[in-house]
Amino acid sequence: MAIIHGKAGEGALQKGLRKQQEHHVLALIFCLSIFTLIGIFLGLGFSKNGQMVIIALVGMLTIAGATIMLVRRMEQNLERQLREARMWYRGAEGECVVAEILESNLSDEYHVFNDVKFPGRTANIDHLVIGPSGVFVLDTKNWRGIVGWAEDGKTLLWNGEPEKKNSAKMVLADALDVRDKIRALLNRDIFVKPVLVFPLAKVLPKLDTPVELQQDDYLVEKRLKYIDKRHALSEKEVKEIVDALLALFRKSV
Repeated sequence: MAIIHGKAGEGALQKGLRKQQEHHVLALIFCLSIFTLIGIFLGLGFSKNGQMVIIALVGMLTIAGATIMLVRRMEQNLERQLREARMWYRGAEGECVVAEILESNLSDEYHVFNDVKFPGRTANIDHLVIGPSGVFVLDTKNWRGIVGWAEDGKTLLWNGEPEKKNSAKMVLADALDVRDKIRALLNRDIFVKPVLVFPLAKVLPKLDTPVELQQDDYLVEKRLKYIDKRHALSEKEVKEIVDALLALFRKSV
């Protein structure tokens, strides 16, 4: 079994929880605000001052109209937050699936860093794999359907449509960042391969692309265990990279 560092999906799970909490807080604030205004104008309505009664009636009518509009806006905002929360939860599930595959199918020659957060970065890296076959940055996408490259080999297609979040560019940037971190730590250049992993989608592979696409059932045997002599690492090099990264993470805590 691979040597594991960190818990998979933790960052995505926390973001999902935050979105859910934001949903509850926003709904609570909205309800409290409406009830407070209703209470104020009801109090004015029981006043013996006729002018106050008129103000109360006008206020209640205004609240009624504003509430209808606000409810519509709130429904949109709440639904958006729930969608985002569900998205992060699904992402966490996908990361856990891939983490289990890595742990179970790689030998102890490999180290797997889950949910990696480097100092100075806001976004996490789902999985960083270091072993005899090299260094890999894995970004898990819990998408359904068909994923592949357009003819240009640069545009990622999801169910035939260009993917809008630039996932390929993001994982490529992550790989370059990891390469730079290792260079700064060890004063040497190590090739880092970016891979997008799809546990639920059918992947249409294409050769010679900067970012590789992999289904979970091919990930280990076809990619991570494949030794390309250009990027292979000795046992000593693996240990040096792992020790340097662990020291960096300890320093940042």
